[in-house]
Amino acid sequence: MRPSLYWGRPFYCFNFAKPGVCNTNVITPALKCFIKIKGNLTLVFDYYLILNMKKFLLSIVLLTTAGAAMAQTGTVTGVIKNQEGDLLHFAYVQNDQHKGAYTDSLGNFSITAAPNSTLHINCAGYKDTSVIAKDNLQVVLRMNAVEIIGKRTTTTADDANRETVKASMGDAMTLRTGNLAVASQFDAARGATLPSFNPKEETQGSRYLVKGWAHGTVINAKGETIQNPNFLFAYDKMGGGLLLTKDKLSAIEIDRDLVKSFTIYDNVNNAYTFENVPQIDQNHYVELISTGNKYKIYKAVKTTFVKSNYTTDGVMSQGNNYDEYVDEYTYYVYNVQNNALQKITLKKKAIKETFGADGDKVTKFISDHSSETIDDTYLASLGDYMNE
Repeated sequence: MRPSLYWGRPFYCFNFAKPGVCNTNVITPALKCFIKIKGNLTLVFDYYLILNMKKFLLSIVLLTTAGAAMAQTGTVTGVIKNQEGDLLHFAYVQNDQHKGAYTDSLGNFSITAAPNSTLHINCAGYKDTSVIAKDNLQVVLRMNAVEIIGKRTTTTADDANRETVKASMGDAMTLRTGNLAVASQFDAARGATLPSFNPKEETQGSRYLVKGWAHGTVINAKGETIQNPNFLFAYDKMGGGLLLTKDKLSAIEIDRDLVKSFTIYDNVNNAYTFENVPQIDQNHYVELISTGNKYKIYKAVKTTFVKSNYTTDGVMSQGNNYDEYVDEYTYYVYNVQNNALQKITLKKKAIKETFGADGDKVTKFISDHSSETIDDTYLASLGDYMNE
């Protein structure tokens, strides 16, 4: 019995009766390679198949190696303190891929990194530090060497380029970040010379994204991460400007054309990421709710100031007896694959129509989350699911 298989070019010939003898008439003309394994088993291969198999096996090896490298990347956690044991909030930890995270109020951080890679840490008032990535890191930062004479603080030469005496804000932006922003002074026509985060007590809402100056990072137009422990940010929802300060006494508005995106962190480390999307709004940044290789979901905010309009005739009253900043939101879905941008309302029918190309998938998500309110959290979960 001599079975044979023919798969286009490759041909395996099994001859159990006569070693080395095989009827190859059924093979298409090609250079063949006869390999005698042992006993009565003879294999016949098309020569070109062998070349292709080499390429195939090499691809498998490369993919396996890459997969193993990716599998080694994991989550690294740790705590950052100073020499006195005080837990440091808003210390910034960055991995080799220039992705970063801030510590929370208890000094804890969590970041993706490969074992034994290098993590870079900075915090205002402390020396920059690099450590080897491993889980449950305990990092102690040393304070900058300072000499205090009365109310005057001077720094050592080692820290001079960080604490340069009252450099202009334009110089400060280029101090450690390269040529990110030739930033103009904050336009006083859009508000105060410096943001006022504490309006009169009866005013509701705010024109700024978070209360007070906040830590953050900027991705410039070249895709580079800009992070400096001495920089604090504020986003003006009305004027649309990203403001930066170093001393809380003066500020600049960063040139919008030099900003791809930015992230601001509030006091409890909630992150708010905004992108520069002129197709949606040429004068304001838009908040990124969800992102992936298929879809992005954005939220545009329009903030207006409404003065108190309370009136009464002694019997009936109407209106509000307080000034108020009112936010109005508009949502958009951007299809990464076909470059289509579509406005969306927070209705199930509208959501189904927007994700029509993935109708079955979006229908399942809506069914599985039927009891949930359609809000930012819902849309973030929807975006993550649709990008899987």
